[in-house]
Amino acid sequence: MSFLIVDNKKQDLDALTSILAKSYPNISVTGSISAEEALELTDLNFDAAFIDAELEPDKINGIELAGRLKTFSKDIHIIFTTKSKKYLLDAFRVHADAYLIKPVSEEDIRRELTYLIKNYPAPLKENAKGKIVVQTFGLFSVFVDGKLLEFERNKAKELLALLVDRRGLPVKIKEACAVLFPNAPFSHNSTAYYHVVVNSLTRTLRNAGISDMIIRKTSYLAINPARIDCDAYRFLKGDIRAKKQFKGDYLTGYKWPGIPVHILLGKGAKTDA
Repeated sequence: MSFLIVDNKKQDLDALTSILAKSYPNISVTGSISAEEALELTDLNFDAAFIDAELEPDKINGIELAGRLKTFSKDIHIIFTTKSKKYLLDAFRVHADAYLIKPVSEEDIRRELTYLIKNYPAPLKENAKGKIVVQTFGLFSVFVDGKLLEFERNKAKELLALLVDRRGLPVKIKEACAVLFPNAPFSHNSTAYYHVVVNSLTRTLRNAGISDMIIRKTSYLAINPARIDCDAYRFLKGDIRAKKQFKGDYLTGYKWPGIPVHILLGKGAKTDA
């Protein structure tokens, strides 16, 4: 499941994000500080949106935003969070599921989401036996049961390459954004786009039946090393076949620092002895 939070008061946005992350650690949460920014995320198909009804001084208030979101996804659950009751009638006109008065508590959230969480369709069972082969020497490629894995977005593929390179170490949002968007400052916009990339990667892995390839937490992502057969991993363990496959190219095309090639070359020289 995925939730959207829209609130131009950063303190309130962070507080609600924290509550959701604590109460539902397996749910994706995307924050936005304006209606305009939120409308750029409509391809994510959120299950629920928490919206400040006022969003002052935005040109589009929360009520209008809710109506627009419902045109993109008629099944989205709308929960307004605001300090005033003056928008209550308007909220019902756009068929809101709930109207919460700030400060919103964890109990408020759990009460309103009980029905939604309980009735959300169970995920499809996946084939955990699917063999995942990851190629890092040369161009980055992933094969599932011998078939090349296709990605919706190039940035999703690059993110997975980054996770593989880190070999199970957690990659936090700020680090991932610095790698994926090197020319952009770390901001709400880059964070929002990061969540677009993560959701795209998640869909690709889920559709291939290999969601367990990555470990997804609220604050970080990591590869599951035990789930993949990776040439670089075998190389670093002294595997002779992997050593023969290595021709001096590692994750070709990606400019961010990975396992330094000179370390791989050093490992190769040591194995030759």
